[in-house]
Amino acid sequence: MEKVHTKATELVLAAVADAEYSDNPKPWDYGWSTESYRHSQGAAISSPSGPVRLSSEGVERLEELHALLSKQSQVRDRWILEELWGYLATLIAFVYRSEGQEGKAKELLARIIYTEPSIVVFPVSNIAWIGEPIRMGKKNVIGLLDDAFLDAVQNLGGRAQAHRSQIATYVRELKHREPRVGFAALVPGQRGKARRQAARNLQALVNLTMMLVTNKSGRNLWSLRGDTNRPGLRGITLDRKAVEAGLRDSGDHVELHSNPLVIDAIGNNGGIQWRGEEPIPLRELLADDALHAAVETCLTQENSFLRRLHIAARWFAESYWASAQDDAALAAGVALDALLGSKSALPGRAMKERYALLEPEPRARSERAKEYEEIYSVRSTVAHGGEVRKLSEGSFLRDMQDSVTWAAWRLLEIHATFSVSSEKEFESLFDEIRWGTREWPSA
Repeated sequence: MEKVHTKATELVLAAVADAEYSDNPKPWDYGWSTESYRHSQGAAISSPSGPVRLSSEGVERLEELHALLSKQSQVRDRWILEELWGYLATLIAFVYRSEGQEGKAKELLARIIYTEPSIVVFPVSNIAWIGEPIRMGKKNVIGLLDDAFLDAVQNLGGRAQAHRSQIATYVRELKHREPRVGFAALVPGQRGKARRQAARNLQALVNLTMMLVTNKSGRNLWSLRGDTNRPGLRGITLDRKAVEAGLRDSGDHVELHSNPLVIDAIGNNGGIQWRGEEPIPLRELLADDALHAAVETCLTQENSFLRRLHIAARWFAESYWASAQDDAALAAGVALDALLGSKSALPGRAMKERYALLEPEPRARSERAKEYEEIYSVRSTVAHGGEVRKLSEGSFLRDMQDSVTWAAWRLLEIHATFSVSSEKEFESLFDEIRWGTREWPSA
């Protein structure tokens, strides 16, 4: 990267050479990602001493600089390339007004090329928490936003350790209502990419937990809750319990429920639709040692086989927080495909066989095959616009979601029992079980 750093410095200095202050009072830094803007006469960059403009040659050098850095994997992994245009433009403007331009260019470019992981902290909504914070995955902490949380975040090291006082000030000044649950992540990305990566880490934690938790009905975890109750970044996703408490005394609580008028064959009805469910008791769920260990395995061990569970968990979440049964059924079917499928599309017969072979007891495999046939039939009908009576009868949708959970646990068992960590090993295992050269260990 030293050669890249040197070349980038040369391009910055070349862009600075013909720069000058601009009379445009409204510079648009983000607009430099748009070709038409950066080549326009009014294109300007903000700087502490006033807007700066580049010559046409300077714009070309900026474009070369962006192209050079965009080719570097460690830059792509850390920055959103569209955002990078604005950062590079402001870097050039800063160097333009600085003494010792070459040294300043090298210094500022180093912040983009060689970066430490970012620490991201934010409150989350629709999650209940009692007790101490916990560290999940490689560099994530979740828990109540208190001193114990700050200690756990500091123990992540890096910027988390170096900026404890700043994080404490942020937590103290949050305006959200108590109790507040927070999430912190040390991620490789910077700025916008860091926010995205941290939000993705939170969703992975929640999604994997909800997919893998068993006996959901016994834990009062009901699907079809609707997206309004889904955990997420607080302020982007409303914490319905907090909003409910805030509106209760104001008389505006009507904003949280729907009261449509229905005039039908029986008469008039104005029934209330209320989607305010209890927050997900994430801390309580993760107190289950087996579930905690399974989620931790998925979050910490990176390989193509376990990647299946991450993708399946995202689709399972779409099923769980759907508000319509057909949407939930379709998403659950896709989650099962993510667990069992192949990059080269497999026919239904092969998928059914894979599902059955996850069953360790050979005599029960025919029932598993029938189970998959029903799931596939419903998924296919919904995907092609048909109506499925089964979805409105009994608990078929919950059974379908439970089948995804069962299959996910069987894949974790494959990982632990047969040390499968790649797609090739996964493919081979089914062949070996089919031909009897390998078998599940007896209970």
